[in-house]
Amino acid sequence: MSISVSGGAGGMGARLQDLRSEAGLLDAAGDDVRRWSGSVAAVAVHPDVTVATLLCPGEVAAVAGSVAAATIGANGLLVVSTRLEGTAVVLRASATTYEFVDATQRRVLEALQSAAGFTLGAALPFLAIGGGVVLLGGAGAVLARPAGWPALVILARDVDPAALGRAGMDGLYDNPWLLESLTRMAPSLVQGTTWSLGTLLGGPAGGLALPFALSGGAWPTGRYEDAVGGLVNAGGLFGVFQDTGAVGVTLSDRLDGSFAPRSVAEVFEQQGAVGSDEGKVQIVQLTSTDGSSSYVVQIPGTQEWAPTRGDNPVDLTTNVRLMAGRSTLMQQQVAEAMRQAGIHPGDPVMLTGHSQGGITAAALASDPAFRQQFTVQSVVTGGSPIARFDIPDSVSVLSLEHDQDAVPMLEGRENPDRANWVTVERDLGTVRDGVLPQASVGAAHGTGVYAETGAMVDRSDDPSVRAWREGVEQFFTGDATVTRWDVTAP
Repeated sequence: MSISVSGGAGGMGARLQDLRSEAGLLDAAGDDVRRWSGSVAAVAVHPDVTVATLLCPGEVAAVAGSVAAATIGANGLLVVSTRLEGTAVVLRASATTYEFVDATQRRVLEALQSAAGFTLGAALPFLAIGGGVVLLGGAGAVLARPAGWPALVILARDVDPAALGRAGMDGLYDNPWLLESLTRMAPSLVQGTTWSLGTLLGGPAGGLALPFALSGGAWPTGRYEDAVGGLVNAGGLFGVFQDTGAVGVTLSDRLDGSFAPRSVAEVFEQQGAVGSDEGKVQIVQLTSTDGSSSYVVQIPGTQEWAPTRGDNPVDLTTNVRLMAGRSTLMQQQVAEAMRQAGIHPGDPVMLTGHSQGGITAAALASDPAFRQQFTVQSVVTGGSPIARFDIPDSVSVLSLEHDQDAVPMLEGRENPDRANWVTVERDLGTVRDGVLPQASVGAAHGTGVYAETGAMVDRSDDPSVRAWREGVEQFFTGDATVTRWDVTAP
């Protein structure tokens, strides 16, 4: 299976930048030509020419004609200047129009997905009630139902729930578009379900009151961050998603230089190794021949899935809060580990992460206060939903995503097509292709499979990928010192 590349030096965003740069050059050239026309026009009124009018009027008339032709003629300087500046206007307008159309299409698509999710969520409680009570154990039974509702017959004896579940997951794996649609509708689906439950319990007023009360006033909303933020608020009412704890970072291990990643494939091999050890962040110091240092900071993916915080901040709470656009304890822990590792302002830093680790990396790179402390030059993520983070143009981004991996779809938006942001996508094939040892949505998210995709990136001749590799060479060369830092609660 091959990879597809968008964004970066060869992407549409870079081409739009080129259009605007070309427009600027044409504008400047037009200004120069306009100034030259003024200099040429001044010849016709020069004092020497004026005096010569009495002595040789024919020659002076010829000079005046030449000046007029050179300035305002069909191919005169003023005409050329106007053409240059007009072309600049067209180029800028073309770039702006493309961006406007693209943004409008994205907003319309997000609105449709939000409406579909809300509608489906609103229908779920009513469908559950309308279905009646399933009678298990017989060959089949007609379900109890309200008068006038159609009967639903289920042959329960012949249904294997495990097989049914596997078939459903295989269907999602083989149809990534369906998986993407479901993940993108998820925030509005939760809101719709809450509205429906509120309506059932308290009528129309309850349909508005329950979502508002649970979300702390955030629902209903079409804004992604507010939708997830409402979920955080709702969880807080039940004691979950609480980002509490002290910032306590300690040196755990010193490793030899063989643990330093020297390629994209090795980045994700190391991500797997770091993720297998609870609550660790790996920091690689690379020293060049001139004595200067660059650093690679590797942040693990989710390790704890309980909704309540334990000792390990690499957990579900951090996931949800990051997607809501809120600061997290995990970000503070990573920053503290970097300080203790001796990273100073001005030292080039690459942040890498798989899954939650990539979200944390993107959140840190988007934080102006963090960038004042550390010089983030690059971010590398695999299986991470980071499209909504405002990563500045000064930071190069490489995002690896698998078509069958649901996690990078959770932000409900495609990664931006920008000159500094390269997105590499890979279709892992169908279940029948047997590309994965166990073809499944879960397996598609594994660090091992992302390491395979990373190897494809390392070999790729795509111009955007080549330009990215050339820009980050310093993070894969030099003498390496590797440390791991414990970021669990002290």
